[in-house]
Amino acid sequence: MFGLKTAAGWLATIVVATGTISGMAVEAQAQDRSLWLYDGDSDIVEGYFASGEEIYGGCDEDCYDLDLFMYNGQGDLVAQDTAVDAAPVLVAPYEGSFMIEVSMPNCSHIEGCEVWLSSEYGF
Repeated sequence: MFGLKTAAGWLATIVVATGTISGMAVEAQAQDRSLWLYDGDSDIVEGYFASGEEIYGGCDEDCYDLDLFMYNGQGDLVAQDTAVDAAPVLVAPYEGSFMIEVSMPNCSHIEGCEVWLSSEYGF
């Protein structure tokens, strides 16, 4: 049997899907990738992106800075957003597979911060 928290999660998923299907803009933390990072931590995710596709990140209320770095298949840095904010955006310079390094320079919570990543077309 589903608990209240599980049922609420399913309902949120249905609301996001319904809003997406009907073309309505729905504010939600829907994401393609979700991470948990501690202050000073980083992690890498991979994705295939179209030329000019935006890749964006966000984090919870305990996060004050989030940085993104994009590397090509050879490990060369091709894009980065290191502005002091919690909403970084990258643009794929060409179509292909990339590695996205997610860096958490400032998480104020001792137990870490939730981070989410998405893109225009999804990972």
